[in-house]
Amino acid sequence: MNPYFVPIPRRAQLATAVSLALFQLAAQAQAQTTQAPSDVPVAQAVVVTGSLIRRIDDEGTTPVTTVKAAELEARGHTELKDFVLEQPQSLSLGTNTGAAGPVTNLRGLGPMRTLSLLNGRRLANEPLQDQYISVNVIPRMALERVETLNGGGASIYGADAIGGVQNYWTKRGYKGASIKAEYATPQMSGGGTTKSIGAIAGWGDLNENGWNAYIAVDHQKKDALFQGDRPEQHDRAVLRTLGLGITPDARNPNPLANFGFARNANSNYNPAFATGCESPWSLPTLGNASLNTPPTYAPGCSRNNLFWTAVTDGSEITTVSARASWNISGGHKIDLDLLHSEFTVQKFRGMQVPGSNQPFTTYSMAPTSRFYPGRGITPLPKVVGSNTGANSPAMYIDASKTPGAVTDLNMNDRTIYFQWGPGELGPAYRNDEQGNDRIVLSAEGEVMGWDYRAGLNYGRSKRDTRVGEGYILYSKAQEGFDNGILNPFGPQDAAGVEYLRSIQALDYTYRLNKAFNKSVDLTVTRPVWALGGGDLVVAVSGELREDSARTFNAPLDYVLKRPDGSYNIDASGNVVRTDLVGEVPQGVAKKLKRQISSLVFEADAPITKTFTVNGSVRADRYDDLKQTTVNPALATRWTPNDMLLVRASVSSGFRAPSIMDIQNPTPEVRTLVMDDPVLCRSTQPLEAGTGTPSPGYTADQVCNVQTNYWTKSPNNTHLKPEKSRGFNVGFGLAPIKNLSLTVDYWGLKLKDVLGAVSIAEIQQNPGKYENFINRRGDGTIDYIVASQANRGQTRIRGADISTSYRFPKTSIGTFDAKLDATWYHRYEFQSERDGPWSSNVGIITNEGRFGSAGPNAGLAGAPQVNPRWKYTAAVTYSTGDWRATLSQRFSTALTDLTPRAGSTLTEVESYSQFNLNVRYTGFKNTTVSLGVNNITEEWPPLTANTIYGGGYLTSLADMMGRVYRASVEYKF
Repeated sequence: MNPYFVPIPRRAQLATAVSLALFQLAAQAQAQTTQAPSDVPVAQAVVVTGSLIRRIDDEGTTPVTTVKAAELEARGHTELKDFVLEQPQSLSLGTNTGAAGPVTNLRGLGPMRTLSLLNGRRLANEPLQDQYISVNVIPRMALERVETLNGGGASIYGADAIGGVQNYWTKRGYKGASIKAEYATPQMSGGGTTKSIGAIAGWGDLNENGWNAYIAVDHQKKDALFQGDRPEQHDRAVLRTLGLGITPDARNPNPLANFGFARNANSNYNPAFATGCESPWSLPTLGNASLNTPPTYAPGCSRNNLFWTAVTDGSEITTVSARASWNISGGHKIDLDLLHSEFTVQKFRGMQVPGSNQPFTTYSMAPTSRFYPGRGITPLPKVVGSNTGANSPAMYIDASKTPGAVTDLNMNDRTIYFQWGPGELGPAYRNDEQGNDRIVLSAEGEVMGWDYRAGLNYGRSKRDTRVGEGYILYSKAQEGFDNGILNPFGPQDAAGVEYLRSIQALDYTYRLNKAFNKSVDLTVTRPVWALGGGDLVVAVSGELREDSARTFNAPLDYVLKRPDGSYNIDASGNVVRTDLVGEVPQGVAKKLKRQISSLVFEADAPITKTFTVNGSVRADRYDDLKQTTVNPALATRWTPNDMLLVRASVSSGFRAPSIMDIQNPTPEVRTLVMDDPVLCRSTQPLEAGTGTPSPGYTADQVCNVQTNYWTKSPNNTHLKPEKSRGFNVGFGLAPIKNLSLTVDYWGLKLKDVLGAVSIAEIQQNPGKYENFINRRGDGTIDYIVASQANRGQTRIRGADISTSYRFPKTSIGTFDAKLDATWYHRYEFQSERDGPWSSNVGIITNEGRFGSAGPNAGLAGAPQVNPRWKYTAAVTYSTGDWRATLSQRFSTALTDLTPRAGSTLTEVESYSQFNLNVRYTGFKNTTVSLGVNNITEEWPPLTANTIYGGGYLTSLADMMGRVYRASVEYKF
């Protein structure tokens, strides 16, 4: 971001009068020029993100960062996820981005408080939550630049822009054709390979022919990466030092089942324990309490995370972008923009086992099965102690741990019960298929002395969630055990494998959502009064917008029926019992709609040649909220000379609850194995199985039980919009030639912050949230509501620093250096109204307030990570046909406030990654790029918090290791 300090000549001032941006829209990149005598250079004016007023310079009263597509490529980006991850102002999720795809999270306020635009206009939001879009829908081949306004955008753009605005601009006009192929693969074996191919072709010349049309197509496929591909990064010996992963509860379901003689106690014995549990599916364990003093042993087999857990999911992205543009006599321009994007996240979910929505959480086996222990195929476990055939003696480990007389377990033809998942099908995955389509017709020009911009916009998004391999039907699996086809204690034979494949629910849609965005807008501007520094320019912008969504009934294919023949669905429309193991069909058919009317007024007043004042006010009316919000903003800029710029601004903003927040048609129900926080109290309420049952209750009733909790409630009319106040004070310096520096100190304060009451908060403070816990007649938990609410306040402050320098040209070439950094002075919040303030800078913790509550709501359930410092730096060397860029992204160390029991690790180390990209253009019409990401092969720092990636902080780092990249682009 280079500050522009040269005072604007008067004729250029007139050009700033051209506005064409509407409401929250920034104008087309190809700007209209003013008429000027032939001996005066014509200055070209463009609308910059954050203002409705066209201006000549790109360094206005509010700081805007611009990054060109060529620079993204020079940094070694293979997808736009890399861009949002390395942005210092964005605290976006890292390697494992979740099923919604990568999203931008400016100021760490959550993606729902960042407004992402394409060519200055909104797209239809991701339809499941209706709060943000994924950068996966942005067309890369047609991309020209990205403008980012950090904070304070709500007074121009409205709701969602509290944290800032990210505006992706595609080309206006392209002539010729180009094709580009990219390939990136980790140095280490395994997954994570990315392949992409793109093409763009255009016809016509806007200047000569008055028209242009082009189409751009992109396709990318990325393989999943599993922990087994990086075993040294998930070493159990290392995890042992963190108290993680090395002694899972013996109830842990796996393909070599632990069995017992009751449905609620199925972990007593394992026939495969003595022979090693058939790696790689399972590993032997002595139980979760085997390191206690004195130890308590629960020998058995447990899932091997290296086989079942994905580090990063697979994805496939396709975008088609087209534009037709006309320049019409009289200075009018018409553009027709089309976008079709679709991407699928292959979301790996590990091994799926029965839950509360199946008939039982366990399978059973009768003694008639050929796989019943002791029938010749499955060995009998060894036990010590009394072995009557009616009791449950301790399983034998060795003489030092379980001394006593050793005998074969007396089965006595008792029915056995077990939790189990299929090994041969591999890790289960679902395909989150998402699409985004848009058509925009826009016009701009001048009528009767008024510059105008008008537009019609229609957008649609869809999310179709389907189960892939690894999801089976409970009833069919149970039939397999009843008929002696499936073996729960070892690998399947050929008949068993064939049967497993036949009972999968392949390509079954269990959830479908759509969202729509329709709008019409008009912006008009003109100079109205001559001031000392030029003309006072005013802009008026209005928009009528309709946001809508459509949900669909839960597919009934695998919903179980009651004895009377009716489907097992409750009064709210939730599926209660399903045959599908691992996912629950979701949805209630409903059409949701809201209408928003907006009016914006902006004035740009050059009081003197060196001092400018900009003011704006925005009013929005939401029909479903039945209220109007008004948000003003004021900004100033002073340029006393060519070397100094000083600017300051204050603004207000709001964020309305999303249409799904207010009009959600049905609860979203999740499950968690937990202790009842009241009837099974524990000093570690977040650790299941650590509590003590209250008098009158057994551990089976209230401890370590699977519990339903709602993360979405069907009635949220009580929610209010969030409100914000922000400021920015900064300066820009250009003390010597080719050196620029900008520093902006900023702050934001939010009140009535919308956020979920997390299940962890309720577990830790059951008295405070007593009304959120719904109980049955016997006192046990029926379900818990952990849904949206207006919480407390959030206040953050920090500084953005950007500098660039072009070194004097040398005989061997030219060097350029850039640095873009953010420093967090303060980030603190209240998780409830009038509650205590919690600081969230430079720390990580699994404490409930820092998770999905407060300002962190919506971040895929992961607690927010806010480093004190985060920066991106780059040095570029150019000579002739060669260009090389060495870039670095860096974030400072963190302190773990809640180290897990058994761990002394409190410091999470800083992270630094270097990338190198070399480009050569010496071949005719061809550009070849070679690069290396993560040159020094830095791995994510260790952390004892499992929520951050099983012992490693993956949300800010890269699990791929060193990656080699290559791309070739040929222009016809």
